[in-house]
Amino acid sequence: MLNVQRMPALATGALIGMLGFIGPIASADDKSPSRQSLRVQKATDLIGKPVVNPRGEQLGEVQDLAIDGDKGRVAYVVLSFGGFLGMGEKWFAIPSGALTLPADGKHFILAVEKDRLKNAPGFAKDRWPKMGDSAWGTGIHEFYGQRPYWMNEGEGSAPTELRIQKASEIIGRPVQNDRGENLGEIKDLVIDPDRYRVAYAVLTFGGFLGFGDKLFAIPTGVLQMPGTGGYAVLTVDKDRLKGATGFDKNQWPNLADPTLAASTYEFYGQRPYWVEDLRGGQYLASAAGNACHQCSRMTVAQGFVRDANTYCCAGCANKTGCTCALGADKPRP
Repeated sequence: MLNVQRMPALATGALIGMLGFIGPIASADDKSPSRQSLRVQKATDLIGKPVVNPRGEQLGEVQDLAIDGDKGRVAYVVLSFGGFLGMGEKWFAIPSGALTLPADGKHFILAVEKDRLKNAPGFAKDRWPKMGDSAWGTGIHEFYGQRPYWMNEGEGSAPTELRIQKASEIIGRPVQNDRGENLGEIKDLVIDPDRYRVAYAVLTFGGFLGFGDKLFAIPTGVLQMPGTGGYAVLTVDKDRLKGATGFDKNQWPNLADPTLAASTYEFYGQRPYWVEDLRGGQYLASAAGNACHQCSRMTVAQGFVRDANTYCCAGCANKTGCTCALGADKPRP
C-alpha cells in the first residue's frame, strides 16, 4: 500500500498503480480525445522515445520538450532525425499537435511526407532558436500545417513573446515559496500526451515541513516558472502544504485516475483542465461547505453550481466518480 500523508479529499484506495498509460484513456489515434479521459506519462520517459512515420519507418527520436510554462503546455517536441534524408545532426522543433502517441506508447508518429521533411527548418543542438518569438512560432506551425495553440485558445492575435523553456532545464530547478524560502526542487514533469498539457510538476520538498523524501504532484497553475534559470515559485501557503499528499519515489500513484486527478487539482485550488459538467452546470471556484446534489456529500474546494444554489462536485458532474471530501470512494451516481 502506498505510504501517503493526509489529504482529506482523497481516498487511499485511489492511490494505486504505477505511472504510465493508466486509467481511462482515449485512443491516441484520435486527435480529439474524450474531454473526460486522461492519460499521462513522465517527461523523462518521453525524452528519448523514437519517432516513426505512419508507415512505421524510423525517423529519429525525441531530444527534449519545449514547455510554455505560462500556459502549462508542451509547445514543441524537439527531435533529431539522425542521418534520415541527409538531415545530419540538426534538431527540429515540431509543434506538438503534429505528433501522435499511440495507445501502446512505444513511439511517436509524425505524419509528414518525406519530401516535406527535407525542407524542414532545423537548428544546431547547441544554438536553439528563440522559441518564445511568436512570429518564429507561427512560421513553424504553418510549415507543419498546424494552427498555433495560442490562437486556438481564443486570444485572437499572437502574443509578442512566449515564455518557452526546455523541459530538461525545468527538471532539477529549485523551488521557493513567494517569501523566498527554499522548498525543494522539480524532479519531473507529467505530460498529458493527448492534449499536450503539463498535467503536473513533481516536486520534492526535502526536509521542509517534515516531508522527508516524498514526492508531490502539483498542478502547474500554482507554480510560476520565470525565465531560464533561477527558481520556480510555488504559490501555496505553508499551512495548506501540510495537508498535501506525498508518495514514495518508487511507488507512484495512478495520476491518470480521474478521481485522484480532480481531487489533487481541487486541493490546490485549480480547475481540472479536462473536466466539464455533462449536466450543464457553471464551474464554481469555491463550493466548500455546500452539499453535492448528486451524492449528498460535502464538496471540496471546487465544483459546479446550477440554478444558483444546486451544487455538484467535479467527479459527479463529469460522471467520473465522486470527489467530495467525505466520499471519494463512493460509486458515482
